[in-house]
Amino acid sequence: MENIISCAADGAPVMMGKKNGVLKLLKDDNPQMLLVHCVIHRQNLVSKKVSPVLNETLNAVIKCINTIKANAKCERLFKQFCKDQNADYVRLLLHTDVRWLSNGNCLKRFMELFDILSEFLDDKPYMTLLLTVDGKALVSYLADIFEKLNVLNKELQGTNMTLVNSKAKIFGFISFLELSQENISVQKFEQFYWLNKCEVTDATCLVIVEHLRIMLVDLSDVTMEYQGELSELQNDDSIKALFKIKGTMMWLCEETQAKYPNTSSLARKLLLPFPSSYLVECGFSAVNDLLLKKRNRLDITKRGDLRLKLTKFLPRIKSLCSRHQAQGSH
Repeated sequence: MENIISCAADGAPVMMGKKNGVLKLLKDDNPQMLLVHCVIHRQNLVSKKVSPVLNETLNAVIKCINTIKANAKCERLFKQFCKDQNADYVRLLLHTDVRWLSNGNCLKRFMELFDILSEFLDDKPYMTLLLTVDGKALVSYLADIFEKLNVLNKELQGTNMTLVNSKAKIFGFISFLELSQENISVQKFEQFYWLNKCEVTDATCLVIVEHLRIMLVDLSDVTMEYQGELSELQNDDSIKALFKIKGTMMWLCEETQAKYPNTSSLARKLLLPFPSSYLVECGFSAVNDLLLKKRNRLDITKRGDLRLKLTKFLPRIKSLCSRHQAQGSH
């Protein structure tokens, strides 16, 4: 247990519980363990916080989409209507809370088909709400901000992400939010593609600025646990050259470990931990791919199927084939 230096988990109570949570029990056995709340999960929690006005707008969009998607005949008519209008797309995307990128994707497609939807659903009260000046501006803003949140979400994913890299991505997004607040306050919308095409009233600007402020407060809580500098490193040319080649991964090199054991030990606690549960989710996806309906009794752990699915090693086919004769009868 003492070899486990860190554990990352999402916000599930069974994992994060203060009394009987998994992380609490692990911390009891190893007090030095660094506990990490998945940065992707935290980013998703922040993206769900919207004001009542924005929530009403988002619900109106979802109702418009469900009106078309819930009825097969209505969806066929909408598809034909899009073709007659020479639209780039002929179908809408469903909104699903379980899929974290769903908001951004469905709102973007909604805006791409907004003019067609305004004609197709002109008799629906929730579409009438979105056709007002403020309604169209708010749904345009939602499409823009959720698209940017989707980009951040994807940047936080990956097998080689560290806490240092995650911090850089998140605080870069915080800087963008601060700048957006200032620009929108003075009616500058160049950073928002769809919003820049709309007429925006002062009331809408206040709603948008407030939403940006809410996200900014929550995101700013994501701070690094350790920070430190050594004056010796600033004058070490060999370490500087190693940093230019390997970046922050220089702390994992033997040369750095030998010269600066204390600082390297501290840096490794930030570089080795997983900042998110991305690899676990990849494992779940691999299991779903392997255990199909006709293969649900397959023992993928003992047979090695799951390990082969998740490994980064590539088989050397040519080397394996060279050891065997192509046709045994010759």
